[in-house]
Amino acid sequence: MSVQSHLFVLFYLPLVLVLWRAVNTRLGNRRARALLLCAGVLFCGWGAPWSLLVLAGEGAASFLLGRAILRHPDRKRPLLWAGSGLLLAVLAFFKYTGFALSLTSLEGVFAPPGWLSPLGLSFVTFQQIFWLRDCCDGAVGTGVSPLDYACCLTFFATATCGPITRVGELAPQLREPAPFSWDDMAAGLYCFGLGLAKKVLAAAIFANGANYGYDNIGTLSPTDTALTILCYTLEIYFDFSGYCDMASGMARMMGIQLPVNFNSPYQAVSVKDFWSRWHITLSTFFRQCVYIPLGGSRRGMAATCRNIMLVFLLSGLWHGAGWGFIIWGALHGAAQVAERLLKGRITLPRPLGWLLTFVFVNIAWVFFRAESLEQALALLGGLFQPGWGLPGEEFAAALPLEVLSNALKYLQGLWMPGGQELIYWAPLTVLPLGLALLACPNPAVQAERFRPTVWRAVLCVLCIGGSVLFFSGVDTFIYANF
Repeated sequence: MSVQSHLFVLFYLPLVLVLWRAVNTRLGNRRARALLLCAGVLFCGWGAPWSLLVLAGEGAASFLLGRAILRHPDRKRPLLWAGSGLLLAVLAFFKYTGFALSLTSLEGVFAPPGWLSPLGLSFVTFQQIFWLRDCCDGAVGTGVSPLDYACCLTFFATATCGPITRVGELAPQLREPAPFSWDDMAAGLYCFGLGLAKKVLAAAIFANGANYGYDNIGTLSPTDTALTILCYTLEIYFDFSGYCDMASGMARMMGIQLPVNFNSPYQAVSVKDFWSRWHITLSTFFRQCVYIPLGGSRRGMAATCRNIMLVFLLSGLWHGAGWGFIIWGALHGAAQVAERLLKGRITLPRPLGWLLTFVFVNIAWVFFRAESLEQALALLGGLFQPGWGLPGEEFAAALPLEVLSNALKYLQGLWMPGGQELIYWAPLTVLPLGLALLACPNPAVQAERFRPTVWRAVLCVLCIGGSVLFFSGVDTFIYANF
């Protein structure tokens, strides 16, 4: 089930919210959690019901292994490694089999059945490894029941794109959600509405520009090439931050607090700062489950640099099975290594640090988005061709959504028949507007000190209403593919 659909926004979500509160109040929390599990199973199995068998199987195995770790602390390390290996094997089978076979003569011979792959497999895999690690560290007790664990794995607010939640933090909130309050409902609805608009309206517009550019690399001017790169940078920002806001808002309306997963990353003044703001729960996972076990920064500079590179190579591979993702991870790892080596030797003014970080992130995203290394290099090579000038008319025309494009053509006909000024310039204004919005705090962060106002209520209604009107043709979230 897609969260950016009429079915979810108009029926599923309101019904689950009402029933969750009503059952908690009248019938008790255990029945409310049973209801939530049913809702989560429906959500996760909507498009691929057989995938629930895989999710149930690995979920039962990881829960029992976690319990075994708690009962037998003397055997916790072997059990942790066995459980992590099992979970990673399932993830590798579904996500990396095709990539592995492409390196051999067996490419195309076999492909894992997509109808068996659980929704958000990468996220739920790391969530279960986190559970095993927390059991090993004694960070969770024996109070987590099978019902609690199943609810955490299928929680519809985080199932598609995270954040990567820890069972020890989420399960107690499901057992004792915050009492209903209109302030929480308003804050949650505000986050959800703005996040939905980020995805359906903002990300979709910048996706049009990015898709046009990547589909026409050979004919782009240097200006259009630069704007194509910028469009994808803005697309993935509004896409992922939009989902994080939606997830936070849905949970807040249920009386549940999710960890902040996104905190204005394009305001970062270094690559390290970027990763303290972008996909925060993923960074936390790799730091606690990979970087620290490898020795962190405790074994000298050479080992520290090695550990950083390993973490970011794994991060790239987690995002996707392809050389582009690996190069993207390697670039971020190399940048952090360089920052570590130069720390204390070079101090950049904050504006210059921001500019260099933003340009670097834009360039790295090219390898993340491109379908092949050849395509990525061809696009970057277009920046060094002659012919800088105004954006092309075709690029400008590709930006707006279809309804907005038709509206602009109609207004152009009323204002200046035969002209193209409005059709050309109006779509291009979304680029500086998108850059300006990067300076705004994320709604999920604002929600911590949220106060309902009339203008916020109006903005929320406009965002949700406008998004519902533009649902048709909206792609799935980018991170849902990972």
